[in-house]
Amino acid sequence: MTDSNGNILLDNTPKPQLILDPWATAALTDVLQGVITRGTGTAAQIGRPAAGKTGTTDSQRDVWFVGYVPQLSTAIWVGNDDYSPMGSGATGGTYVAPIWRDFMQRALADTPVENFRRPSEFAKP
Repeated sequence: MTDSNGNILLDNTPKPQLILDPWATAALTDVLQGVITRGTGTAAQIGRPAAGKTGTTDSQRDVWFVGYVPQLSTAIWVGNDDYSPMGSGATGGTYVAPIWRDFMQRALADTPVENFRRPSEFAKP
């Protein structure tokens, strides 16, 4: 933000800084890709590298899926506003992963496919 003379009054330019170890985040992403390729989130497969995590409360009142590709992350929650259970069989993998899949396929339709960086590309801490 500048004043009428062009003097900077406020500079909100982001100043990125490394917070997480790159090897650790790549290793975690590698595990979370397995959730989609062979785990509880196989219904979230979008035909490109993706990682994610399903979630279901014990009472089946809340189910969710959180997933990401290198360019975009999305979280989806499904539940009843009155805190009542959704019924037997309600899981993040069965109810929410397909919603996430449909959303991401549309959201990424014109976005080039990118691969995640592998843990082997980074020095292990």
